[in-house]
Amino acid sequence: MGTSMDELHSITMPTGIISLDSVLKGGFPAGSFVMLLGEIGAGNAEFAYTSVLSLLELQRNGNFSGAFGNSVLPEKICYISLTRSWEDVHDEIGRGFPEDLYEISSKIDFKDFSEEYFSRSSVPTEWVARPTLTFDSLRKKVSGKGLISEVVAYLDENAPQSVVIIDSVTTLAEYCANPGHSADWSDIISFFRGLQKISKEWGGIVYALLTASILDRSLQEQIMDCADGVLIFEWDDFGTAKRQRVMHVKKFRGLLPQLERANLVKFETSVTTDHGFAISKVKQVGWQR
Repeated sequence: MGTSMDELHSITMPTGIISLDSVLKGGFPAGSFVMLLGEIGAGNAEFAYTSVLSLLELQRNGNFSGAFGNSVLPEKICYISLTRSWEDVHDEIGRGFPEDLYEISSKIDFKDFSEEYFSRSSVPTEWVARPTLTFDSLRKKVSGKGLISEVVAYLDENAPQSVVIIDSVTTLAEYCANPGHSADWSDIISFFRGLQKISKEWGGIVYALLTASILDRSLQEQIMDCADGVLIFEWDDFGTAKRQRVMHVKKFRGLLPQLERANLVKFETSVTTDHGFAISKVKQVGWQR
């Protein structure tokens, strides 16, 4: 069941990252489509992992009352992968997070679209899928729906009241850039604009990972324009000996004015095997007008 716009206006959904939710006074507005744009290794993937694992832990503990009265937990956690297997993602979680969070990660509803993504490439089928022949698999192969249509079908069924991670926008954009596929650039923009609109009815949060500087700047800007919020993860250099991960809020509809009033636009972040992604320091930055 969808959520009305009036209800969504007052409801937030926690990120699960306590150091950030306290700044946001509960979390992100429910119904948000959020782009996580990151330099390689700067923390956007770790943000996504930490968020969903922490939310699963809150669900398991069953004692979430909401630090702020309008904050609600998602009903389900979904992870959409276009090229990576569950074993690959699960192994990465195991290497970067404590054992209890690694164990709870089995509660993630993981959807692997590798077979569809690689179906028209030169990559051998046995590299990306187990050779199991079923009626459903035959029907899928003859349907010719295409990758985006398959993703849409999965989202329609699973995204309402859920937190969803799409891994990744970069991969989807590369897919659409291939002339041998059934989609083109206009399809990916239409998909994200539609996703931004329908997410309001779903009432959850959709995170989409995008690697910085892979796409042309104009194409990257087009994608970011489709989102409600854009978080930028990058490295700040402090001389030759030290680098610091930082996160910027580039835009966020309904939330950015609140951050502007507090002059909060930049956050120093850390990634550890004990806690995953965390805000290590909130930096107040005066806005230039």
